[in-house]
Order: sequence, then C-alpha cells, then structure tokens
Amino acid sequence: MIEAHHLSKTYTIVDKEAGLLGSIKSFFQPKKRYIPAVQDISLSVQKGEIIGYIGSNGSGKSTTIKMLTGVLYPDQGQVLINGLEPVKERTAVNRQIGVLFGQKSHLKWDIPVIESFFLHAKIYDVPNQLYQERLTRLTKLLELESILHQPIRNLSLGQRVKCEFAAIFLHQPAVVFLDEPTIGLDASVKELIRNFIRTMNEEYQTTFLITSHDMQDIETLCKRIVIIDKGQKVYDGSLIHLKENFSKVKTIAFTSHTAIETPLEAPYLEWEQVDSHHFEIHYQTEHHSNAHIIQLAFTHYPIDDVTMKEVTIEQIVKRIYEGGLHD
Repeated sequence: MIEAHHLSKTYTIVDKEAGLLGSIKSFFQPKKRYIPAVQDISLSVQKGEIIGYIGSNGSGKSTTIKMLTGVLYPDQGQVLINGLEPVKERTAVNRQIGVLFGQKSHLKWDIPVIESFFLHAKIYDVPNQLYQERLTRLTKLLELESILHQPIRNLSLGQRVKCEFAAIFLHQPAVVFLDEPTIGLDASVKELIRNFIRTMNEEYQTTFLITSHDMQDIETLCKRIVIIDKGQKVYDGSLIHLKENFSKVKTIAFTSHTAIETPLEAPYLEWEQVDSHHFEIHYQTEHHSNAHIIQLAFTHYPIDDVTMKEVTIEQIVKRIYEGGLHD
C-alpha cells in the first residue's frame, strides 16, 4: 500500500545579516546552511493498517508526510503508493489518498458546507448517486446534519474538523494521511473523530498514517508505531512491544507525613522529589520488587500514601528522545 525506500531530504537555509548591506551581501555571497530533515527512512505499510508516526517538533514527521503524498520531492529514495510514484503520477495518486494537515482547510470559507462537499465530489469525479450515498453516511457518522447549510466561517473548530474529515472521505480514499488531526479539539469531538477513523478502517480497510502529539490518539488507534528523532527512524514496531520493553522500569509515588530532608539512595533505583512531602522512586524490576521498594520507603520515611504508577506512552517517547531506546 505504502512503500518508502531510503528517503532523505535536506533543506537549504540562507543566513542574512540585518539591514540593507546584509541583504546585498547575502544576494551576492549567500551564506548557506544545510539542515537534514529526513535521513534514510524506509517504511512499508500494508492495507488496513493504522500507523502512528510520532516524533518531537522538528523531527521530520511533516517532511516525511509531504514526501509520501508528493508535496515534496525527496533528495534521495523512492515512494510508491499502490505502485504509483506520487510526484510522477500525482493525479492518479491523489484519487487514492486523503490528506489532512492540521487545521489547513479543503473547504471554501464563504459558501455552505454542502456546496463545498459537492465541489469536492466533482473534482474527484464521484458519480452523483454514490456521492449522495456517501454524504448521507458521513453526515450521520460525523453528526453534521445541523451545519450542512452553514458557511465554514460560521462554524466552531470542532465542527470544521468534522467537515474536513467528511470532505476527504467523499472519494473514499484507500490511504489517509493525518497530520495532527485532533489538535485543539475538546474531548467529545476527539472521541467522535477516533470512532470515525475506526469505522472507516473496519468497514473499508482504509489505511491510516497518523502523526500526533496527542498520545491518546496513538494509544487508542494504533497497534504499530514508528518513532522518528532528528530525521532518523529509531523505532518501528508494535505499541505493546514498546511498552513491554520499557515496563522493566516502574514507578511508585509516595506521600510523606513530614517534610522530606534526605534522598533515598540504593542501587538500580532513581529517587525523585516532587515537593516537600511527595517523592517518586523509579526502579528496575529485574533488581527490585514492588514490595521491596515500598519496604525501603517505609523504613526511611513516615509514609501516608502509596500510588503505583503505570508507564505512559508520553514517558516512553520522552525517554527515547533523551537517552535512546535501550536506556
């Protein structure tokens, strides 16, 4: 479905000094810097997969998506969508994909939603009967009945995003690229969007590649994740396996009856003070048991409360960025 082989992309930046003289100097003697955005990334996505593609700001996520969709041409490497190259066969590829970049709109700002949908269907040559069937289905799934005849400019952010999802599914794409699809949305709209993605995936085997800083999007939708850091792929595998790999380090939170004056020191654990009465112990399960850590804490401090903390995907990703996959 998606095949990317050894993709690389480097941006050229021209540094300019301030003022008119600086502009003249940069015109005749430009000082160029080369910033590698993506370095030798390969990716294979099968039909019906929902892939989480995650990384910090500036890690190369959006650049990768733009190369996969044909918006950017890679400096090196090749992209195939259903056997087609996006840059060379853009029209054919565009009929098979849907793309949603953050809050960038596919819809006309000043006309009613229903008219934007109709124009979108015409652009993709969707037959009228099929258009009506899909519109009815999408309207119900995304709860659009009350806003179809309002212009986009009058809608809330959540309403606009729901309309954007409906628009990109009017031509029933086989592959959908979502870049921060739920950014800025409230909890109820996020859940509706996630349910919609699941439905499209289950009913039509739609393939999704999702980038998001909202890790709940990734955890609830994706069985497989790809982590990119500084333009390089550092992990490609199941979310379950990643969690199991990092479950070797666990955390217990404690509340002390009195103010904490001295830290607890012992091999294979990390003591972290949260405030004057709260601290956490991070420990390696191959060297310590839960009971042993709790006993150590009760031996050194007058403990009022104990909380077992599960490792979150946010913590895992943070550890990978800070120290690598095997820390």
